[in-house]
Amino acid sequence: MAVLPHSHEDYDPINTRSKIPGARIITARTCGATQMELWEQYMPPGGVIPLHYHDCEESLTFLSGEVEVILGEERHQVGADTTVFVPEGVLHEVRNVGEAPVRLIAVFARAAPAILYPDS
Repeated sequence: MAVLPHSHEDYDPINTRSKIPGARIITARTCGATQMELWEQYMPPGGVIPLHYHDCEESLTFLSGEVEVILGEERHQVGADTTVFVPEGVLHEVRNVGEAPVRLIAVFARAAPAILYPDS
């Protein structure tokens, strides 16, 4: 099944599966994807994606801004045009440490991935 291209602006940035404001699901089962999911996320300065993990692999591509990524026991400073691979089950957190908004694309290796928080 071929799906015509669609603008990200066609999607409301309300994602009820995420605790992150400004996260919108762009590619999912609603457009015919059965094996993966793609999200677009915005983070204001000081914004945080809290510590969590997934039941599948995830790839985070940072398009703008500067963040600190906690990946397991490691901390990394990451800027624009950088991709971070997150293995299945690894706790991770993203914090905007710059003065500009962060824009990122998250790709999950599963449709409708579980978002699991260690505190709940």
